[in-house]
Amino acid sequence: MSFREKYARIAKHYERLERPLDRFFCPLRRKAISFIEGNEVLEVGVGVGKTLKYYPGDVELCGIDAVPEALEIAERKAQELGLRACFREANVESLPFPDGSFDTVVSSFVFCTVPDPEKGMEEIKRALKPGGRAVFLEHTQSDSRLVDYLFLRPMKFVLKPLLDDDPLRETHLLVRRYFKVEHEESHFHGIVRLVVARKKG
Repeated sequence: MSFREKYARIAKHYERLERPLDRFFCPLRRKAISFIEGNEVLEVGVGVGKTLKYYPGDVELCGIDAVPEALEIAERKAQELGLRACFREANVESLPFPDGSFDTVVSSFVFCTVPDPEKGMEEIKRALKPGGRAVFLEHTQSDSRLVDYLFLRPMKFVLKPLLDDDPLRETHLLVRRYFKVEHEESHFHGIVRLVVARKKG
């Protein structure tokens, strides 16, 4: 079963399943969105729209996700919030937008499940305008080997078959290969990182 099929099965239950983590992750989502620049914003892997309530009203937002069942939920939320937003079924590895389309691209807890993360970074860079900003809030390998061994490795044995989620990826290091990092934060011993970066030009 593909990760799309797995997430499609839990889409309508996703917020309830993640509710125990909201007190930790939602403040970080709010902070991530505070770093956006410009009006034309793309959120990759928007899912059920956990970040939508943090966007300012003047943003023209486009959200993409590979799971249509999740997009339906996100679209309803955007309408309730009065956001100017469009939603499209797509993968971050193959964005259906011309080069240089967006002022900011946001990724919130996405790259732990992207099958080809390097291609995803290439596509985000391509879709950004020269000098555009990329904001990543991601699960990553910890700063502590002990945390990796005692917590993240056991989690991977559960999450990988369940949701194709790899909590040991080094997405923060991958970002540095494609963008100029302007701001980086490590939370919970590096289990979560917020990285704000810019496309050269």
